[in-house]
Amino acid sequence: MNKNKLYFILIPICVILCALLTVLSYLKIINNENNENNDAIKFKNEYELLNGEKSSNKEYKKITIDKQNPVKYSNYDEIIDVIKNGTGVIYLGYPECPWCRTAIPVLLEALKNNDIYTLYYLNIKDERDSYVIQDGQLTYELDENNKEIKGTEGYFKLLKALDKYLTDYMIVYENETYETGEKRLYAPSVIFVKDGKVLGIQVSTVDTQESGYDELTKEQYSELYDIYESYILEMKDETCSLDSSC
Repeated sequence: MNKNKLYFILIPICVILCALLTVLSYLKIINNENNENNDAIKFKNEYELLNGEKSSNKEYKKITIDKQNPVKYSNYDEIIDVIKNGTGVIYLGYPECPWCRTAIPVLLEALKNNDIYTLYYLNIKDERDSYVIQDGQLTYELDENNKEIKGTEGYFKLLKALDKYLTDYMIVYENETYETGEKRLYAPSVIFVKDGKVLGIQVSTVDTQESGYDELTKEQYSELYDIYESYILEMKDETCSLDSSC
C-alpha cells in the first residue's frame, strides 16, 4: 500500500481514538463527581429528615448539612485499609444518635475550614452486638425477630484493627460490672489517621455536655471544634497538635 494512503488512513483513526479517550476520561470524572455528590446529598437528606421528629418523647435536634459536604459512604474493607495504610478522617455514627447530631455539624465545619475533602462514613446503628442482664447473667439482647444481636463480621474486623486504641467494654447494671471480653466502638467516633497510624479517636462530644439533645454552648462548640482541628492539623503535618500550642 502506498505510504501516503496509509498516513491518510492512520491519521483519522488516531484522531478518533484520541477523541474517544478524551470523552471517556471526561465521563469518568463526571461520574466520580456525581457519585461523590450523590453521597453528599444522601447524607444531608438522611440527617435532616429527622429534624423536629421525636424519640422517647424528646425532639431530635434540628441540623443543617451543606449539600457540598465531603461525606463518602464507605465500607469496612475501605475503612480498615485507611486505618492500616492510609491517611484520612473516619466518622462512625448514625442519624438517630443525638450525640452524632451534635457532633457532625462541628466536624463538617472543621473539615471545610481545613480543606479536607473526604470524610469516610459508616453507619454503625445495626452493626454492633447488644447485651442485657437477665437473672444476674450477661446475655445477648434479642431483636424483633427473636434473634440474638451479636454484631456483624465487619464490625468485629474493625474492632480488631483498632484493638490497641480501644478500651475494654464493660456493662454496669445495678452497681454490678459485667465484662464482655471485647472492645467497643461508640457513636459518634471520629478517627484521625495519618500514614497508617491512628492519631486519635474522639468519642461523643465534650465532657460537659450532659445530654445529646442539648445544644452546645459557644464554649462547648469551640472546645469540640478545637479538638477536631488539632487532629486535622496533625494529620496534615502542620504545627498545631493536642500536645503543643499554636
